[in-house]
Amino acid sequence: MLIKEMQVGKTIEILVEREGYHYRFVSKVEGVSLNTVAVSRISAKNRNFHFEDKDNITIIYRGEELMWKWESVKGGLAMLDGEYVHTFSSKAEGTIYNRREAFRVPIGESFLIRRIVREKVENSTENLKKEAEEGTEKEPEIIEREIPFKALLSDLSITGAGFYTDESLDIDMEITFDIPTESMGMLSCRGVIRRVAEVRDKPFRHFYGVGFTVVKKGLEKYLFERQRMMLRRERGSGSVKPKR
Repeated sequence: MLIKEMQVGKTIEILVEREGYHYRFVSKVEGVSLNTVAVSRISAKNRNFHFEDKDNITIIYRGEELMWKWESVKGGLAMLDGEYVHTFSSKAEGTIYNRREAFRVPIGESFLIRRIVREKVENSTENLKKEAEEGTEKEPEIIEREIPFKALLSDLSITGAGFYTDESLDIDMEITFDIPTESMGMLSCRGVIRRVAEVRDKPFRHFYGVGFTVVKKGLEKYLFERQRMMLRRERGSGSVKPKR
């Protein structure tokens, strides 16, 4: 499949590897040309995300029946019908993408997860008055607070995780947590809650599915190592029939 065959309105995922971190964005197709797709503007705190030349970018397009992947694409910013859009360009053909590539590994361990709360820091009345007189009014500063809660991490993949907790959380709420490893230190994961389910037969009341937006490089290696350990344990626990 070529980029020019994409359909406007379809969902597209953007995976970015930069300086040891992985970023994941979800957007939609706004327009296509020969080798370039334009997607809805990607922003953080109302600022356009800036793609750098050294970024390793992969885009995944969801068609009618299949998903397609383009690797090593170039990202940029442009105007379309008077609005900012992000663009991704590649002359290569897309390859069929299987979501199973992002395999999930069962974890079943207690974790301390943190929900992210954003708050405005208002300036003092005196400073507000001074800024108004000088015509230098500034937007209130926004700070992030992380509020911890106990959870049971059910499963983990390079694109997301699932966990149980008694904490009441909402769709689109941001969370973050750290995975301790022996060889790579702490692997930081940050994501957005995409799925919520009530639980009746578990110690916890709620189950949440998370789609990652930022993960530290090394998570994929950690998952492979953990899966190998599980397979070795399963093979080692196989029963052996006694000889007669």
